Amino acid sequence: MAFIDDLSLVVDLLILVCAAVFYTGVMVWFEFRRHDGLRAYAQLRSGGALLGLLGAAIGLFAVWGELTWPINGFPGATSYDLFFFDMLFLLSLVLVAFAFLIARRLPTHFAGMFSVIVGLGVWFYGVRAYQLGLTQQPLETLLMYLAFGGMAILAYPATLFIDWFVIGPQVAGADALPTKPVPDYPWIWRVLLGLFLVAVLLAGIAAVLYGIDIVWGHLAAPP
Repeated sequence: MAFIDDLSLVVDLLILVCAAVFYTGVMVWFEFRRHDGLRAYAQLRSGGALLGLLGAAIGLFAVWGELTWPINGFPGATSYDLFFFDMLFLLSLVLVAFAFLIARRLPTHFAGMFSVIVGLGVWFYGVRAYQLGLTQQPLETLLMYLAFGGMAILAYPATLFIDWFVIGPQVAGADALPTKPVPDYPWIWRVLLGLFLVAVLLAGIAAVLYGIDIVWGHLAAPP
């Protein structure tokens, strides 16, 4: 039976998501530290547009995979459509929602709330797949799912920071709750945003290592 192997491209898109999130986060934080709120907001809008584009692409693959992999999946592994494409579709929703909210100058913590739920789901799927030995690299797969789940959960405080200190000073009413344009306890945000960026970096590394395994093996022996 013919089989379309698109896993390597899907993982490539995940790597690009991590790169875009990390770079956007660093640039926004850099401009915020320079007390240039306008440029911080501009960097955020640029990054949000890229994430929306990536989210739309991932969503197309997710819908296609959900509909076709039960028919054309690996022999004995028809649950791969659940394992891979359920989470990809939810990720695409979070990315597109975040990009839409940024473009419309609306509070982003609603997308952050979505992201927490998706992150918990990613952890559940990853642990269950590891218990079942669903892939040929169960440990590497588990680590990637744990990293992306942590990144998704830690995105919530990042969206609160965006609403309070990046969008809020530029757009009236966009902050989650009324607050000062500069945090009273900046060290808290340094810790939270630092953890988020570390989680993004780890997720990117995990995706790169997983992608190397996939490309290395699938180019030599396609399914």
